[in-house]
Amino acid sequence: MSGVGDSVYLLWQDGRLLRVDTRVVDAPQVAERLRVTRGNDTITAFGQLIGKNTLLIGTRDGEVSAWFPIKPENAKTSDGVQLVQGHIFRKGPAAAVCFGPSQRSRLFSVAYSDGTVRVFQATSEQLVAEDRFVAEVTASSAHGSKPLSAARNAAKLWETHISAVAIGPKEDALIAVEKHQAQLWRLAAPHAGITLRSVFGRVWYEGYPKPEFVWQSSSGTDDFEPKYSLTPLIFGTIKATVFALLFAVPLAFLAAVYTSEVLHKSVRAYVKPSLELMAGLPSVVLGFLAALVFAPWVETRLPQVLAVFYTVPFALLLGGHLLRVLPRSWQFVAARYRFWTILVACAVGIALANYAGPLAEKAFFHGDIKAWLNGRVGAGTPGWAFVLLPLAGVFVAMTQILWIGPTLERFLPLASRQFWAWIKLGLFLLGVVAAFFASFLLGWLLTHVLGIDPRGLFLGTYVQRNAFVVGFVMGFAIIPIVYTIADDALTAVPDHLRAASLGAGATPWQTALRVVIPTAMSGLFSALMIGLGRAAGETMIVLMAAGNTPIMDWNIFSGFRTLSANIAVELPEAVQYSTHYRMLFLAGLCLFVITFIVNTVAELVRLRFRKKAFQL
Repeated sequence: MSGVGDSVYLLWQDGRLLRVDTRVVDAPQVAERLRVTRGNDTITAFGQLIGKNTLLIGTRDGEVSAWFPIKPENAKTSDGVQLVQGHIFRKGPAAAVCFGPSQRSRLFSVAYSDGTVRVFQATSEQLVAEDRFVAEVTASSAHGSKPLSAARNAAKLWETHISAVAIGPKEDALIAVEKHQAQLWRLAAPHAGITLRSVFGRVWYEGYPKPEFVWQSSSGTDDFEPKYSLTPLIFGTIKATVFALLFAVPLAFLAAVYTSEVLHKSVRAYVKPSLELMAGLPSVVLGFLAALVFAPWVETRLPQVLAVFYTVPFALLLGGHLLRVLPRSWQFVAARYRFWTILVACAVGIALANYAGPLAEKAFFHGDIKAWLNGRVGAGTPGWAFVLLPLAGVFVAMTQILWIGPTLERFLPLASRQFWAWIKLGLFLLGVVAAFFASFLLGWLLTHVLGIDPRGLFLGTYVQRNAFVVGFVMGFAIIPIVYTIADDALTAVPDHLRAASLGAGATPWQTALRVVIPTAMSGLFSALMIGLGRAAGETMIVLMAAGNTPIMDWNIFSGFRTLSANIAVELPEAVQYSTHYRMLFLAGLCLFVITFIVNTVAELVRLRFRKKAFQL
């Protein structure tokens, strides 16, 4: 019978198993029929692990397997449960005769007909210990104890008939009984469930439909199966780092290029210290604001927040084109107040997002973007379209620069500057429309032709504390560091290189892009790597704003758990020197190794860039 009494198992020696659904005691019904042996093999031993949800089956050929119920989506049984073979253990030298499960953990012992006794850990399938029952032992000496070894040679052994085997209540002893004789071993297996496979690989845990990466260190029941896979924590660390860098690096690098190459030195003297002051904000304050202020605010205004990433760049580009169609005298005035002009354009973009967000939600996401993200309404085309829109915009812009622009110049060689400004404004607006339709066309092809839905890849159910919020707030913490190092690297480029480029007729932007940035590439790469290290080791922002859920999902709107946050949460409550305690230290070691590898690779790449820069 199962641990909660909802199933009764009937087992025949020839390998047939009948599972009876006993949820309704007065009306039991057969739920499942299956074979648990291969070929003509027969069952010689049967047992149950702690909790009585996992069945242990031993056969005449020495095979030992573990079976447990799962709830697959396509189950055709009356209770929706299906019994599966989750683990197969190392084959024994003879027929298995009896099992002795531990009452504390997933350890169990098995005795074979030739006197071999083995101890396995069910979750990791690890052979913990093995020895042979010595039949010559007298009754008086059977009460002694000796250590359990991996291999033990006796002078003469013959087939024994072990009737019972058991693991001690504290898992410090193992006893086997044969007729009137017994043999006792000392047992030491404090961390038997930890192997490279169980820590970094997929493991089929009891009740799970398939092998998975899971971290779950505690529960409220005694029959709990600890799950110590570090892969979800490593994945969460990578996810936090990637999304934080996606927010921080473009802004920090572009700000560094602008302040070092375009902004007047008198203004730069105030802007740079102001940005560097951002680094003084404690991460716990940022995490507090992210969890209690920013995350709830974004949840209620998700369409507007997402629209900002499109309307603000559109407003900036449109403002630049509009300035070019103004008379030259007005352009000189605007150039004197360029910084304030940019702020006005950003404000216009934010105001535009306030209207464009709800409009796009109603037009493309059936009026509820959260329901669309959850997969309840609509197809995946709008999601692909808005993700691919920036790429489509870059493609259209490059097409205009490399093909359409030169073609028009050949047909209109005598056009005035004002006329060309209007032409480029028109091309910009047409390009926006073309990019919009191109992104929707690509989204339709991906969704309806290739059958790829973005929901389940990088989009999915919206959770209030998610990677989007963490990436934005953590990016806010990373920007000052990346910006400062990048700005110093760009400023350190010799002025004679700039003068040579400008003297050859290049614009300031061309000089920055083709001369200054390649020369300062080693410093820019160092800034990127330092930002990466800062993001990978961040604790408080992730702890407070990421939901702390150890799941493996690239969905930007779901949570995660990082190595550092996991250590901060669980180490104060871990029992000293326990498996859980040691796994947390292993998590810290993994974080150190990741940082060490990244920094080593970064240093090698930086030296390569620096060698190229010295050749200029």
